[in-house]
Amino acid sequence: MDDRKRLGIFIIGTAFIIIVIIAVFMYIFNQKQKAAELANTPTKVETDANKLFEEAQKNKAQPGYAFDPAAEKNRDLNQEDLRKIAMSIAARFGSYSNQSNYGNIEDLRLLMTSDMQDWADTYVANLKKQNKDSSVYYGITSVPVSGEVKSFDDKAGTATVMATMQRKEVIGTADPKIFTQDILITFEKVKGDWKAASATWQK
Repeated sequence: MDDRKRLGIFIIGTAFIIIVIIAVFMYIFNQKQKAAELANTPTKVETDANKLFEEAQKNKAQPGYAFDPAAEKNRDLNQEDLRKIAMSIAARFGSYSNQSNYGNIEDLRLLMTSDMQDWADTYVANLKKQNKDSSVYYGITSVPVSGEVKSFDDKAGTATVMATMQRKEVIGTADPKIFTQDILITFEKVKGDWKAASATWQK
């Protein structure tokens, strides 16, 4: 009888251990699967962003503009130059994710006035507060569609450009939200160089 009891206890104990091992294995497997899906999200967003750029170009979207300070410093920038610079700034300013730590905005600091640099620090801090949980992917891409110089006074050193952007917002695994939004960028001349003084998204 004692042997049977011991055998019964052994069988029950062994079965319990097997169930626990299976449960732990399934939990680890699910966690790895979630992590893999999360890791693939930025790649998917990047692919979607490339498609968005292609669609914008097919719709006669304005080309991007790579601003090279070394190449541009020997000549005065005109309205068309500033329009292209504004569109390039808008594309970087309006494209970021919580998993890249909003580094794109930091990259624009050299093109900002000191006041806008201070404002950008606060802006990024607020974005981080709004999207505290970095395990849930949040990203937005912005593609320049057109740009219009609203004002340009070279002597006074002031200018404003309105850029129209096609934007795609992705939160976790939810369906992307695509919309068009304008952004008004103002410029000031600082020691002979045009700097972005503000960037305001229009409602």
